[in-house]
Amino acid sequence: MMPRAAIILPTYKEIENVAILIPRLSDIDRHYEVILIDDHSPDGTADRVRELAQSYPVKLLERNGKLGLASAVIDGVVKLARAPIVVVMDADLSHDERIIPELVASVEAGADVAIGSRFASGGSTEDSRTRRFFSWGAKQVARLLLGVRVQDPMSGFFAMRRDAFNNLVPKLKPKGFKILLDILVRLRPERVVEVGYLFRSRQKGESKLTGVIAGQYFRMIWDLWRDRR
Repeated sequence: MMPRAAIILPTYKEIENVAILIPRLSDIDRHYEVILIDDHSPDGTADRVRELAQSYPVKLLERNGKLGLASAVIDGVVKLARAPIVVVMDADLSHDERIIPELVASVEAGADVAIGSRFASGGSTEDSRTRRFFSWGAKQVARLLLGVRVQDPMSGFFAMRRDAFNNLVPKLKPKGFKILLDILVRLRPERVVEVGYLFRSRQKGESKLTGVIAGQYFRMIWDLWRDRR
């Protein structure tokens, strides 16, 4: 039976969180396929996923090294996904899996992209003041330089049709952690739906937001601006 949606989970050192998230996803809808792309986590994340796969519909793609979230998303969609809709989300429990059915339904109803948004109506965040300021500043830069008008262009939680994603792959530049902004600029979607949710603070594991990641984001902004010109 064809799965309704493929949930793409890039991971690096998330052994505690995947053990919580994968059963939650299965409880939402057994017709979702869960695809986990692990960048050779030294904490045993991949081994834990293999154990979970004995009870839950999970596929695992292991990669040889820390190659980055954006390229992990592409590999997961292109190499393993079968469902007509793909949902991209983090595995650190910050994204509220309960809105996945609404994201999927929005794409099924005709949305080009459906975004889990911290800043749309009904959205909020448990982030620190520093991270909220960084998110606000990054959003303003994307709006000013790239003309992106969605409320949360830095979101890592979104859904779209798999064929549309595959058509974009040759144009994408899979660097860093923020693939949605690249998609929005390249695709120029006519219909975007944003679903508000509470962005939860990480409880287990280490945050991936570093100065290097921030630098990669602003390098992406520069590259996209230059490509547009």
